[in-house]
Amino acid sequence: MDPLDFPLPKNMKIHDFKLSWKLSSPGVKHIWEKLQRKETFTKGQLPPYKVEFESGINTGPLASGELNIHHGPFLSAHGIIGEVSENYRDLKYSYGSYAISFRLIRPVRLQFFKNNDSISLQFTVQVHRYFYHIWEIMSQVFWRQFGLNLKIITLFKK
Repeated sequence: MDPLDFPLPKNMKIHDFKLSWKLSSPGVKHIWEKLQRKETFTKGQLPPYKVEFESGINTGPLASGELNIHHGPFLSAHGIIGEVSENYRDLKYSYGSYAISFRLIRPVRLQFFKNNDSISLQFTVQVHRYFYHIWEIMSQVFWRQFGLNLKIITLFKK
């Protein structure tokens, strides 16, 4: 079942958060390569949060069909890597995934897009109607910080 086909409870709405970060051409290439590797997520998490891959292999390129989980306090996001290509990466979350509480936020899909001068994302969740605007603010704060981290990574290329 495609996550976009998950039943939408009547007290929830779909929230599509989109953001794009402008980068230099070499910066786009470098960041895209980092976003395609498991260790970026397995080694880059601040405790007590963690990303694990079902295979137990925590380094190397991401591959379509891989199961993973991002977990920690108030977070349990089980997913499967969808399409992975030169300009696109998809992560589809399983039913039962949540942020804060299953009653408030249910991740559905996280997509990354590579362009010549930018990297963009689209994060789709089901969010409780009364929490919708709070979630929008939280998303702005989190993903803008994520973007800042991407730009910092380009300063420390290996």
